[in-house]
Amino acid sequence: MNIGVFGHGWWEEACERLSHEVVSLPVAEHPSGNAHAADLAGRLQTGTAAVARLADRPVDILVDQGGTGLGFSRGSSGSDDLKLAHDAAGKVLLSHFVAPLPSTFRGLDWQVMWQCLQSSRWGKAVWDRAQATELQQFGVPCVVHLPMAAMDRSYNTQPLDPAKTKPIVSFVGEQNTAYFAGNNSIPSRDLLAGILAQSIRADIPGTPFYDVYHEIYGLGEPPCEGDDAQTRANKAFAYFGAKLFFNASQCIRNRDRFVIYLRRKLPSQFQLIGTGWDTTYGLPATPPLETAGACANHFREVAVNLNLVDGDAETGLNMRHFEITASGGFMLCYDQPELAEHFEVGKECDVFRNERELLDKIQYYLSHSDERIAIARAGQERTLSHHLCSHRLQTLLRMVQSDSPPVDYSTSNMWDDSKSLVPEADMVLDCGANTGQMARGYRNAYPTAEIFSFEPVSSVFEQLRETCDNVGAHPVKKAVGDHDGQAMINLTASPEANSLLDFQEGNPCAKWTRVVGRESIEVCTLDRWCDENEIDPRRIDIVKLDVQGSELAALRGATKVLEAARLVYLEVSFVPMYLDCPLFGDIDTFLTSRGYRRHAVYPSDQPRHWGDALYVRV
Repeated sequence: MNIGVFGHGWWEEACERLSHEVVSLPVAEHPSGNAHAADLAGRLQTGTAAVARLADRPVDILVDQGGTGLGFSRGSSGSDDLKLAHDAAGKVLLSHFVAPLPSTFRGLDWQVMWQCLQSSRWGKAVWDRAQATELQQFGVPCVVHLPMAAMDRSYNTQPLDPAKTKPIVSFVGEQNTAYFAGNNSIPSRDLLAGILAQSIRADIPGTPFYDVYHEIYGLGEPPCEGDDAQTRANKAFAYFGAKLFFNASQCIRNRDRFVIYLRRKLPSQFQLIGTGWDTTYGLPATPPLETAGACANHFREVAVNLNLVDGDAETGLNMRHFEITASGGFMLCYDQPELAEHFEVGKECDVFRNERELLDKIQYYLSHSDERIAIARAGQERTLSHHLCSHRLQTLLRMVQSDSPPVDYSTSNMWDDSKSLVPEADMVLDCGANTGQMARGYRNAYPTAEIFSFEPVSSVFEQLRETCDNVGAHPVKKAVGDHDGQAMINLTASPEANSLLDFQEGNPCAKWTRVVGRESIEVCTLDRWCDENEIDPRRIDIVKLDVQGSELAALRGATKVLEAARLVYLEVSFVPMYLDCPLFGDIDTFLTSRGYRRHAVYPSDQPRHWGDALYVRV
């Protein structure tokens, strides 16, 4: 494949590793040298040059870092007729964003940027899942979650030598927020959303800022289906403006506090490398390491590499997670919601959650070199086999290959995986039981478990009751959701597709989801159901959800249940199957923010449209 790469960076090496031919293209220009600051004129100049270059070179796809390949070219109608350069060239552009989108287009007017984001030929791969989700919520098309990675280069894979290791802890990184500088006057109204979000996250770690802003406190009107482009852009502008203080305060919470703490607690054993620490906090630091090779050597030379994400991260990992481990260094990092998806904590890296735990872990690993070296080696093996830029490029390319599935499906069996993760179960909640197909499976897998099967539709419930009698399960004639009361359920052409959500025109399963009638049913939250039936939620080991688009509502009504459940198995959609149904990314963000790790996704008979996912409590 011929791939057009904007600028020199990690994509060129990734292309070479995968044997793709690279066509080099110019990035947007700005006098400061920062391509993200390029204005409309600068992007017009480089966009025009890129279109001209692409006219005589065969290129299949375009990729860039952080939108630096976004350019413009003039149409045939005059100076005011501007087109996106990749559209003018008839190509798809794939951008990997490793910072919030507003900061990557700081040289463009907000309205211009928002209009550009609507391009359906522009794939936006976002490193932080919460940030990807919020863009999807605002209606930005072609947004996916794609983590950061280590560059494709030659790494030293020899085991670390404890005799050559400096017995210190080191942090390599800049102090990168000026929000709290002494001369920065901040109106108190700009602080409220960030303070509320940090307060909520202190009690419920990982709660997305989007949920705090729109759903919990209603600080702004959320995007609606009927919003025009101008209204949606204005809502997004207000939202991202309110988020600035949250991002700045995250810098203190995720990074700066620990640097300040270690400088005071371990003055002789803590090495700080980077700029800004002296001017902001009066902390002495050594100059930045100049090359990737120098960084890799440093990560191998020190006993403990401290990794701290900056304020832009809500759930995601920074590039340093992968650089340290790829180099073979031992990494101790602040716990992040997405970490367990990429590394096995305690075996491939280790984490801390507060200052006391940080100090304890440092002292432990400084005195346990064998264990530290074993973890570093396992972490390197993980990154080099799964987390290089070439792995991320393969994911990007699959986005535009129509015959590729939307996720990496597991080749294992759900029942085998469940038994491996939870050998014995006390209680199983089978929600959306239909006629009891899964109840039979759970009875075979867990002979002694108490099983409750929820099904609200009268005609289907009678068949479920018979199955439950045969397998020793308890039928419950209710739907599960985020409220208690009565509701109308849509009866569909296929009874397995009955849904509380309305019909989505043009959905790929329309012949099964077509509405043929309605029925009044009873809805309950799982938390309230447990209270009413005097069931201790801590008894519940497995929650299964197949509720036809209402999975997220059911999860929101199961706060207490999810605090204890060990496995969650549920259906996930990759395209809208019902009107306003949550997609896979929404479910994934919700569960990972509440302490679950995605173990596997299993293909359905329509693998491009939907599948089944298994999550395990971390």
